[in-house]
Amino acid sequence: MALGVAALVAAAPATHALDRVTLDVAGTQRVARVHAPKREGASPPLVIIFHGVGDNARNFDKAVRFQEAWPEAVVAYPDGRPRADRDGMRGWHGMPDNDANNDLAFVEALVAALQDRYGADPRRTFAAGFSNGGHLTFNLLRQRPCLFAAFAPVGALGPYVADAPMPRPVIYLFGRGEPREYREDWARTVVTLARVNRTRGEPEPWDDELQRLDGEAPLVWGTYNAGHVWPYGGNDAIARFFQEEAAGCPDAGGSPDAATSD
Repeated sequence: MALGVAALVAAAPATHALDRVTLDVAGTQRVARVHAPKREGASPPLVIIFHGVGDNARNFDKAVRFQEAWPEAVVAYPDGRPRADRDGMRGWHGMPDNDANNDLAFVEALVAALQDRYGADPRRTFAAGFSNGGHLTFNLLRQRPCLFAAFAPVGALGPYVADAPMPRPVIYLFGRGEPREYREDWARTVVTLARVNRTRGEPEPWDDELQRLDGEAPLVWGTYNAGHVWPYGGNDAIARFFQEEAAGCPDAGGSPDAATSD
């Protein structure tokens, strides 16, 4: 666990109630909204979902409601910190050369606290994020690939993931209503993820308009009929993918230090 991180978890919630987890990360209070599993079971899966710039955990939780798609899972919505480079709007950094808010340490501490608190299964711990939260998800793939069993970036562009150290399961969703100038980078992101995962063969239909490529790790990708919003029906696709991908991780061989955008 990262040096200087201490967990200060609230008292146990009532059955199936919303919880609030508070962590001290390098002297800064960090918080997350957490939904305990609605269906009890040993070693539940854990899903952490990151909001976009200018949003917060409370609003994002109410908009996404991923816990309804996977009632057996612990579902957490962390709060980003104000970003000085975004006029104080909340968001994420998550790159070694630009991690002003210690987001990587926060994510590590949150995963450890929730796995300990709920007995969550490390082999079924997953990361998802929208927009700037999608960029954090891409950067976790690059910087902390073995912290999660699979990754779900949504509404973000990530051709810079070419330096990811190993293949990892990814489901990547992007809105068809996004600005035209982003389409080339969206296609480049798909190609880059396919190369990182060392996929082979031809894509096969997976779910509605989504396609799947298999290789050393699977890649599912596709677009949805909306603009820069969390996709309607995206929860079911992401939950299905996560449910199919429960695995350990080989030795990462170290984490690269590389710059990225957003």
